[in-house]
Amino acid sequence: MSVVMITGCSRPTGFGQLTALAFAKSGHDVYATMRKPERGEALEKEAVANGLKIHVIEQDVNDPASNRRAVQNVLERSGRLDVLVNNAAVSAFGALETVSDEKYRSVLETNFFGSVDATRAALPAMREQGSGHIVYVTSLAGCIGLPGETAYTASKFATEGMAEGLSYEVKRFGINISIVAPSFFNTGMSGNTDTEGHYAKGTVYDAFNEHIAAATVAGEDAGEDPQLVADMILEAATTEEPKLRWWPGEHGPGVSAARRAMSDSDWEPMMIGDMKLGWWVEGNDPE
Repeated sequence: MSVVMITGCSRPTGFGQLTALAFAKSGHDVYATMRKPERGEALEKEAVANGLKIHVIEQDVNDPASNRRAVQNVLERSGRLDVLVNNAAVSAFGALETVSDEKYRSVLETNFFGSVDATRAALPAMREQGSGHIVYVTSLAGCIGLPGETAYTASKFATEGMAEGLSYEVKRFGINISIVAPSFFNTGMSGNTDTEGHYAKGTVYDAFNEHIAAATVAGEDAGEDPQLVADMILEAATTEEPKLRWWPGEHGPGVSAARRAMSDSDWEPMMIGDMKLGWWVEGNDPE
């Protein structure tokens, strides 16, 4: 049995909460963290009803003191920390010119710097015990630049690079690093977001921003079952043959491989076509 801490577990259909249940059903001792623990009442009730070891605790990944309190809470109650899943994340939509500096920085603060600091908080205990596994939930957007989501894309690119570099730093201490990069999955994240509030209105980008927001929500609504991601996170953290990168679902592996294999000039028309942005690139009105 491993002791597992998972950030960002407040949404019932989100990767965090589903991953907490997946670990607990496999017999692990799980600490599901969130900024507002009261949002975890349903998860705690489900755990009690099914005899699962899930403890909901408070953690704000943007607050270094909160990250250290959360890790200390786990250590005091369970004596060790075997797995950290950095899942907490926020989204943002809008052309770069129309997204405020505050919004842009907030996405980087949560998605990138939040995972960096949560990792810093957990590493001393893992080093001392001589073992551990840290999983970063990134995105297909961590290897493909997405127009209209540059803040989110930047945060995931940064996390991927950081995690890969970190993997070499901590290997000598018996600590493994894994990156799990989902594509479109129906978690409800976009549908619960006030997308229009992310960008300034009354600009030359209005039609573009509306198109991107609608397309992203529609893509998620048609996305795959998020349970596939939860199951892969569990596999990544518990396999006897750990590896750095994992691509859950049907579309991610093929798309990421195609991007790596194709030149920029060959990739560009495919991206424009898939996102139905030909009208924008050509300077026309929306289709």
